[in-house]
Amino acid sequence: VLGSRFSEIDGAVSFWLNRGASIAAELSRRHKKIVSFSRGHGGDIYAERVGKKYLPMQGFALRELYAILPDSEAGVAHLREKYPKFAHKVELGRLGVDEHEPAAASNDNRLHVVSVSSLLPVKRVHLIAAALKHTQRKIKWTHIGGGETLSKVLVETGEVGGNVEVDLMGQIAHEDVLTWFEENPADVFVNVSSSEGLPVSIMEAFSYGIPAIVTAVGGMPEIVTEDCGVLLESDFKPEELGAILEGWDLSNNARRDAALAKQRTEYSSVKNEKYFAMQIREAIR
Repeated sequence: VLGSRFSEIDGAVSFWLNRGASIAAELSRRHKKIVSFSRGHGGDIYAERVGKKYLPMQGFALRELYAILPDSEAGVAHLREKYPKFAHKVELGRLGVDEHEPAAASNDNRLHVVSVSSLLPVKRVHLIAAALKHTQRKIKWTHIGGGETLSKVLVETGEVGGNVEVDLMGQIAHEDVLTWFEENPADVFVNVSSSEGLPVSIMEAFSYGIPAIVTAVGGMPEIVTEDCGVLLESDFKPEELGAILEGWDLSNNARRDAALAKQRTEYSSVKNEKYFAMQIREAIR
């Protein structure tokens, strides 16, 4: 139960545009001096991403919140189109990650491919395995993350050629993911989701100077531009990804440099969190 003690609060912030945002919005409705914000990402913005026709309380939240800050231009456009009356409240709020020393490129004449995600239907990780069947060069593919579609991935990996080594690491702690990047060579990061917001996993790959191949869905085309990666159509064929991997030039460091620069300039946690804090301070004055 929300009581009068909440009138001592100056601001309320939710990381997701879901239940937390609805609570922040209700605080603002009951106590007009409280300024409330919410960020937004993927399944909390797009109802279809979570198999629903609509997201309960989303309209109420947008009405009462002071500002809504999706982490992608795609998310901004979606909410503005869906709720034109509150379009003025919706603006881009980039996330960010810490800077890291660049990861090592491979030096064993193999292309080292890495992917990081839960094994969920929307992530379509089995398509990475299917693409590897269309390669001949030596490749090592490491996937970090577990989940319900593991059996589907295993079916595909059972059919890859002897040129490919597969390492399915399963679910590990986030700090262990970062340790993996620090201790292992990586040449390209792959994400073939059918729907996304703007994945932090890509930001982190870029923070190590690892370029990416991703599907052109959600906010991914905003971060993976031509200089630091390759975009696939959302309905790509596995052989198309296989051809890109087959032709990936290990001697060209331009994409690695561009990926690192993009994270440093646009997806820095220090810079973006400082700006968000400034927005909150100015709103509650």
